[in-house]
Amino acid sequence: MKRFLVILFLVQSLNLSAQKSIFSDSLYILRLKTEVDSLYNFQFENTEKAYKELEEKYPNHAFTQLFYSLVLYWKYFPIVPESEHHDHYINRIENAISLAENSLDKDKHNSEAIFFNLMSRMFIMQYYADNGLSSKVIPHLGRSYKMITSGFDLKEDMTDFYFTTGIYNYYSEAYPNAHPIYKPIAYFFPEGDIELGLQQLEYNWKNGVFLDTESLFFLIYINLNFEANYPAALHYLEHLNDSYPNNPLYVSYRIKTLLMLKKYDLASDYIMKLKQMNTTNDFFLIVCEIYEAVILEKKKHNYTKAAKKYAKAVQDLEKYGNYGNSYSSFAFYGLSRIYREKDKKKAKEYRKIANDLAVYPHINFN
Repeated sequence: MKRFLVILFLVQSLNLSAQKSIFSDSLYILRLKTEVDSLYNFQFENTEKAYKELEEKYPNHAFTQLFYSLVLYWKYFPIVPESEHHDHYINRIENAISLAENSLDKDKHNSEAIFFNLMSRMFIMQYYADNGLSSKVIPHLGRSYKMITSGFDLKEDMTDFYFTTGIYNYYSEAYPNAHPIYKPIAYFFPEGDIELGLQQLEYNWKNGVFLDTESLFFLIYINLNFEANYPAALHYLEHLNDSYPNNPLYVSYRIKTLLMLKKYDLASDYIMKLKQMNTTNDFFLIVCEIYEAVILEKKKHNYTKAAKKYAKAVQDLEKYGNYGNSYSSFAFYGLSRIYREKDKKKAKEYRKIANDLAVYPHINFN
C-alpha cells in the first residue's frame, strides 16, 4: 500500500551499517521530511530541486530512486499500466530494489538496505494489486515477509515498530476472514491478533515518532473497509484532513465516509472542495460525479439525473482500468437501486456487475 512514505524516516533511529548512510545527516533528514510532507499535501514546487540534490549526494542509493517514484506516484495519481508514467514509475522502484539488493549482497545485516528493499517491494506490490496484476505480486511475497518479521522484536526499542507489528497482527487475521480464498495460505504464517493489531496502530498514532500518520491512515482504512465502523473512520479522517487538506485522495475518503453515514449536506461541501483541487487528470472529477449521483439519488430522489451521472462515470472510468473498478461498483450499485422498481431484470444485472467489481461490497451507499 502506498501510504508507507513516512516510514522512510524511522531508519535514522536504527543502528545502520551502511558506509554512507543517508540518515546519518540529521539536518538533511529534516529537509527531506519537509519535502515528503509537501508530497502528501500535493505541493510539488520544490520536488525537482530536492531530487537533484539527493541524486548528487547519494547517486547510487536506493532512496534516491524510491523518492522519485513517490514524486511520480502522487503527482500523477493514479498511475495505471496504460498511463504514460507507468514505465518510468515501475523502473524507478525496480532500480531501488536492485540497489538495495546490491548493498545486502555486501552486508546481509545492513538495516538501511533491508528497509529500502522492503519499502520498494511494498510499493510495487500495492501497485500491481491495485491494477489487477496479482501474479506479479507473488515473486515479492517471500522476500518481503522476511524483512517485515525483522521488526517484531524491536517495537519496545523503537515505538514506530508498533506500526508494522500492528499491521501484521490485524491483516494476517482480518484479510483471510474477508477473503476466504487466502485462508490456506495464511495457515503457513504465524497467527495474528485483530484487537491487538488495532491497539498497536492506535498506540503508534498517539506515540509514534515518524509513523503516526501511517497508523492514522490504516485506522481509517480498516474501520471503513473491514470493520464497517464509519463513525470511527470519520473521527480519524478529521485528523488526517487537518494535516493534509490539499490531498484529494484523503478528501475523497472523507466524502465516501460521510455518504455511508448519510450526511449528504456535509458530503456536498467536500465534493465542491474536491472538484476545485488541481490534479493532473480527471480521475477525481469522475469520482465527484459518482458521489454527486449518490446525493441526487438518495437525498433529492432525482433518479433520472442520477442514472445519467452513474452511467457517464462508468464510461469515463474505463481508461483507468482495474484501478477504477471499486468506483465503478458504486455506480452500478446505484443503477441497480434505481432500476429496482421499473426493471427488476436489469436491476439484478447491475447488482451482479457491481458485486463483481467491488473490492468491499458493503461500501455501496444503500
